[in-house]
Amino acid sequence: MQIIPGVYLVNGFPYGQHQNSYVVKIDDVSMMFDCGDLERDTYEVIRTNCRTWGIEMSDLSYLLVTHAHLDHSSHAAKLQRMGVKIIASEDTAEAMACGDDRCIGYAVHRQYEPCKVNLIANDGNTLTIGKMRIRYIAAPGHTKGSMIYEVVFNAQKLWFVGDVILPGNECQSVSFGWSGGPDYDKFLYLKTLRKLSHLKCDCLFPGHHQPCIGGGRRIIEMAYTKAMIEWR
Repeated sequence: MQIIPGVYLVNGFPYGQHQNSYVVKIDDVSMMFDCGDLERDTYEVIRTNCRTWGIEMSDLSYLLVTHAHLDHSSHAAKLQRMGVKIIASEDTAEAMACGDDRCIGYAVHRQYEPCKVNLIANDGNTLTIGKMRIRYIAAPGHTKGSMIYEVVFNAQKLWFVGDVILPGNECQSVSFGWSGGPDYDKFLYLKTLRKLSHLKCDCLFPGHHQPCIGGGRRIIEMAYTKAMIEWR
């Protein structure tokens, strides 16, 4: 489904799936944000939904992975074999390369297919492809390597946040990413939320639940407030 012009949700809650995958397409450049599954294979779901909008998986320039958990990254190796370049933070890249417990295969009794990423995303750096500019924002806590990808499009800042912030119903509440990973760190998480609350965000695209169009900074401030109350 198209969320806003050029941004498509190709996996996730409208399709009865647990995890969200997004495609941003501007002119002839397409890139995906997160691509994975949990108990059942969602690759065909994603491919079918991409084709609805005239996008083939092999047309993708990049897959940007927010963190190593398999519901966000387990299709990376398959896409890489199709010529898609994989981007992730250094720690996420290390976890994906060895497929260790940071990929949480143990949580759903599955083996993770290792994948060596093509490009390391470093905090504060940017990547420009065609008319797209992507800024990397390190956001450790849910995992050590969690990364937010900021896309500036039509004068708006779109944040693809993975599991750092999960909006609730009608974007009026928030929750946080799963705490069962080996590198979950609540202290770092709180520091991340404090940092994010001082940045500008217009639209929020989470790894689960519904996207929020407009009011992104308000949602981030809600998350920081909730963490300050509950985590100290």
